[in-house]
Amino acid sequence: MARAAHIWLIFILLFPLCIFSQEKKQPLVLNGYVKNLHQFQFVDNLEQLQWTTFLHNRLNFAYAPSESISFRLEFRNRIFYGDAVANFPGFSDLMTQDNGWVDLTWSVAENGHMLLVSAIDRASVRFTKGNWDITVGRQRVNWGRNLIWNPNDIFNTYNFLDFDYEERPGSDAVRVQYYTGDFSRLELAAKKGRITDDHIVALLYGFNTWSYDFQLITGIYQNDWVMGLGWAGNLKNMGFKGELSYFVPRKDYLGNEHVLSASVSVDYGFKNGLYLYGTALYNGSTLDQNGSIENLAITAITAKNLMPFEFSSYVQLAKEFSPIFSGSLGTVYAPTNHSVIAIPTLTYSLATNWEMDLISQSFFEFKKYRSLGHGIFFRLRWSF
Repeated sequence: MARAAHIWLIFILLFPLCIFSQEKKQPLVLNGYVKNLHQFQFVDNLEQLQWTTFLHNRLNFAYAPSESISFRLEFRNRIFYGDAVANFPGFSDLMTQDNGWVDLTWSVAENGHMLLVSAIDRASVRFTKGNWDITVGRQRVNWGRNLIWNPNDIFNTYNFLDFDYEERPGSDAVRVQYYTGDFSRLELAAKKGRITDDHIVALLYGFNTWSYDFQLITGIYQNDWVMGLGWAGNLKNMGFKGELSYFVPRKDYLGNEHVLSASVSVDYGFKNGLYLYGTALYNGSTLDQNGSIENLAITAITAKNLMPFEFSSYVQLAKEFSPIFSGSLGTVYAPTNHSVIAIPTLTYSLATNWEMDLISQSFFEFKKYRSLGHGIFFRLRWSF
């Protein structure tokens, strides 16, 4: 409760300053959003229906006292109410989990059906001068290239099924970038978590050749050495991206598993507004290779183990029907048990800064012709 009081005190102090700075055109700014997400879940019949609502407020503060120095503070407040809070064992522990070096996530209030959680997921200072760009603090070190599975995203791996967290997780890290040219850079990043083995130190070299952006990665990933390669470019009119990471144990080199994680993707936009995206993943880890796909939504994935199967694929068709109405259909398929996730989405812009979404996630195993679970989400969002 003490930490919660501290963060609300920060907000109370910063909010009037932001309003004043916007009026006076000062370098302190505030933006964010409020979202209300209703979730309906059942397995194979509506008699098992469970309902949970989720109110999400995000506040983003930025302060730039000079051209070289900027500060960033962003936090999210989430209220969960309904069956998931009451019936899901460990729901509070899952929602308040924080793997950063400093624990900045906490439960503010909780009873049998309600949970209020506050978290700081961005808190950093950035210095830029000439070819140098240095950031210290909680930040997102985004080295991934693909949209769904990112073996190169070794610092803050995210679960693509968590669609409501578009900012994605951050890391307590130091990041130093030096631009060696217009299209090339060296980047060194280091992260320390609270768990003994949760440390990552890696170097990235990015460059452009043959009209492609390439990156080479090497470093320490927890108990492994990691080497990685990523690229982004075009095959004629089609986007073509890929990334792979190879993990080698730092101890007991011969006795432990070497893991290759690799993904490749293509995307194409048709003249009629139809957008096609496809990607495939190879997971060389034998850990949980026989896992069930319905647990993926609450699984803590890692860059070494992005899916519970050796091979997985994802295809999405998206269409903008009008400037304010769009839809998409995404499908995950893994040969193991013929596992499938169907993800249809409809998005409608109600007014300026107001958006409404209808999203579904359905899990199946067609080898045994069984439904593993369904989630239907209705979301209303106001941005400011």
